Amino acid sequence: MRLARREFCAAGAAALLGLAAAPGAAGARSFLDDAERRVPIRNLWTGEKRDLVYWRDGAYERHALEAYSYLFRDRRNGEVEPIFYGVLDQLFFLWKALERPARFDLVSGYRSAGTNAWLRASSRGVARNSLHTIGMAADIRVPGIASEAVWRRAVDLRRGGVGLYRASDFVHIDVGPVRSWGYGERAPSRRTASGDVALPPERPGRSRAAASGEVLLPPERPDHLRRHGG
Repeated sequence: MRLARREFCAAGAAALLGLAAAPGAAGARSFLDDAERRVPIRNLWTGEKRDLVYWRDGAYERHALEAYSYLFRDRRNGEVEPIFYGVLDQLFFLWKALERPARFDLVSGYRSAGTNAWLRASSRGVARNSLHTIGMAADIRVPGIASEAVWRRAVDLRRGGVGLYRASDFVHIDVGPVRSWGYGERAPSRRTASGDVALPPERPGRSRAAASGEVLLPPERPDHLRRHGG
C-alpha cells in the first residue's frame, strides 16, 4: 500500500523540534534564526538549477516551492509531485552546516510509483514504500565534499533519515523518523575536470541502452550516469 504524506508530517515536525532539543545543540538553535531560507540545487540529469528564497519571515513561498517541485520531478516520465517543505528545510540546514557550498547536486527527488517499482526490480537498496514516491526524500551529492563527510554532518543534525550509499556515491535524506544507515561498499574516488566526484557504474559491463520509455541523457553526460536509478 502506498504511503500517505500525512503519516510523516508529524515525524517531520518532531525532527525539526529535535534539532533544537538535541543534546549539545545550543549552537544548532541558530539554524532557526534566519529571516529567510534558500538552497542552491542543480538537477544532475537536466542541468537545471534553482536558488530561490522559499521561506521568509515565518512563511513558505508558494511559487518557490512549486519551482523546486518541478526541479525534483520524476526524470523518467516528467511527473511532478509537490515536494514537502521539510525536505528543503533539511537541505537548508545541511547547507549551512557544510558552510554554504556552491550547490547540491540532485540525484533523485520525486519518484512515481511506476519508476520506484522499476528501480526495485532492477536495483538493490530501493524501498517498496519509498518516501521518494510522496515527495518526502532526496538523494544528493555536494561537489568537492566527500559523500561520507556530507552524511556524517547530516547525521549530526539529527533531522529525519540519512543514508549513505557508498557504491553510488550519494546521500539520501528524508523527513521520516530520525535514523541513519550506510549501504554498499565504498567506491574509489573518481574526480572529473571540474572537481566533481563522478558516480561509478552501477552495473559494469551491462548494456547502457535505455529501458523502454526512458529518455537518454545528452551525450555530454557521463555514460555511467545513464544507468543510475537514483
